[in-house]
Amino acid sequence: MNGTEHMQPRATTQENSAMKKIRLGVSPLSWTNEAILELGDNISYETCIAEAAQAGFTGIELGRKFPKQPETVIATLASFGLEPVTYWYSGFLAERSVEDEWPEALPMINHLVALGCHVMVYGECAAGPVGGSAAVLAQTPPLDNLDLQAYARRVTDFASRASESGLKLVYHPHVMMPVETVDEIDRFMSAAGEPLHLLLDTGHVAMAGGDYGIVMERWWNRIAHIHLKDIRKSVRDSLDPHRQTIDEAVHEGVFTVPGDGDLDYGPLIRRIAEHGYEGWLVIEAEQDPVKAPPLTMAKTGFSHISGLLERHAVPFDTNPRHDHG
Repeated sequence: MNGTEHMQPRATTQENSAMKKIRLGVSPLSWTNEAILELGDNISYETCIAEAAQAGFTGIELGRKFPKQPETVIATLASFGLEPVTYWYSGFLAERSVEDEWPEALPMINHLVALGCHVMVYGECAAGPVGGSAAVLAQTPPLDNLDLQAYARRVTDFASRASESGLKLVYHPHVMMPVETVDEIDRFMSAAGEPLHLLLDTGHVAMAGGDYGIVMERWWNRIAHIHLKDIRKSVRDSLDPHRQTIDEAVHEGVFTVPGDGDLDYGPLIRRIAEHGYEGWLVIEAEQDPVKAPPLTMAKTGFSHISGLLERHAVPFDTNPRHDHG
């Protein structure tokens, strides 16, 4: 079943007023990068969460600088009007069995459950390009390198186990990983069973040359988490895929927040207004915090998306610490 089936009629403004409020979250990647360690390594997580609240968000994904004790995370975030949203899990099901992967994932699963999270982000970190982070963009690993049916079955089984703990496993298509393009997303999600959900990352789809609207239309009923990442098309199109890496692309500013890039988020917000969505909208952009001040970027992203939500009469929560300046 794809995202175009079982659609509901267009919601009226009155119906929209009864919708569950959309939850707007932010990723700490604008402050401190998870993979490119020199980006934002000097920024504390206290600064990150304070500025996330100031920008208006009510939730934040976790990052490498966050405390490891769930009770500390919950209390600290709550003092800023924030909730923990989720965290990335680096999985290796392209090479491992579910039985081997599960004990590796269990600490993360237990952590997310203790935090009260409802989704777990799965990123495939096996079957990557030769050279790892030093691989150039043209070396992105194709899905055809894998036995698709066997791989999809393992990920589906893993998702079923995660659901028993109360977590939706959301698969993250990602540049330089086996599932990247619109075609690969279609093939993989068609092979995977219903227990597996999809993370729609608008920026990664665009970086791979695709249209997020196509993914949205086809897989809406299985999208359970959304990353609103924008791109600067002029930077993307200037990259030499045979000489440059994804890390170099980030340094050059290929990613940014909604409202500062080239993607149109109107179709996504209209889809939410017409068909509803239960989950987080998370603004995310890997950038150099020296070149792109995180608070400024967070405010830009929040203002752009909240403005679109208001225009389409979609209710959403705002942090009481929101600085409208």
